[in-house]
Amino acid sequence: MPSAPMPRWQRQTSAIASGFLGDWLESRRNPLAVSLALLHQNSELDPAYPCIDEPSGTLCLSIHGLMELETVWRMPGASGDSYGASLSSAIRGGVTDLVLRYNTGRPIYRNGRDLAQLLEQVVTSWPVPVTRLILLGHSMGGLVIRSACQSGQAAGHRWLKALSDCVYIGSPHDGSWLARGARSVAGMLNDMPRDYLKVIGEVIDLRSSGIRNLSRGDILEQGAGEAPLLPGARHYVVCGLLSRSRTHPVNALFGDALVHEASAQGLEQPGWQLAGMATFPGIDHIGLAHHPDVATQLQEWLV
Repeated sequence: MPSAPMPRWQRQTSAIASGFLGDWLESRRNPLAVSLALLHQNSELDPAYPCIDEPSGTLCLSIHGLMELETVWRMPGASGDSYGASLSSAIRGGVTDLVLRYNTGRPIYRNGRDLAQLLEQVVTSWPVPVTRLILLGHSMGGLVIRSACQSGQAAGHRWLKALSDCVYIGSPHDGSWLARGARSVAGMLNDMPRDYLKVIGEVIDLRSSGIRNLSRGDILEQGAGEAPLLPGARHYVVCGLLSRSRTHPVNALFGDALVHEASAQGLEQPGWQLAGMATFPGIDHIGLAHHPDVATQLQEWLV
């Protein structure tokens, strides 16, 4: 059953704590560990008994990134619309705009497995037949989508038949330079002879499994092999860059602030066939989740 709502400050604290130490918090049943939740119009839904007014046969599920809340999807301005809401006004028959809240410190493959199981529940229990499913993932959320597709495929889930589109928004498919840098610094300090340097290295190395996965873009359990894009669905990539000047050196150094353009494009992934790819100079990593220009691009692709 849906849990009781908590104040925004507590949810924000919980999201940050879970991002850093989510696997550790979960193993100790700490209340700061974020629980998996499906939301519609700010209300939590029971995936087994989803009751909403005027359900559509087209679902759009938005999945946030590391240490974020579902509010990252809200567009600027008084309306507070999201990408899913903007698609609803453009797609015939409307779209039911759903968002996921989850513990971003857990291993990505475990969140992917849980998302696959949740989608199977939702599609099976939805009040009307689900004819189309759109998945939007920001940052780590895009990796969770890919992991869920692999898990659902292995389990023979039915929701994959409805899956039409996966959109990866600023997702570090080849790893995040920031997460990779933290790993390198921690390793270097741990190798230093002085005890106080080792302590600093151990503190930096105190990172959740989710953050560790981001250093290489790992979406599967260790040793599980490669993870190609799911066949039968269309896959799109959205990239951001800090500077409006395409050739500015800051873009080559930092990408959108957290993810390089090449990693967001998955250039190191073998055999990728993308249905569309767009880069937005001047839009940073967080801004990619709620920018009008990105919303326009999504409508061009998905309507």
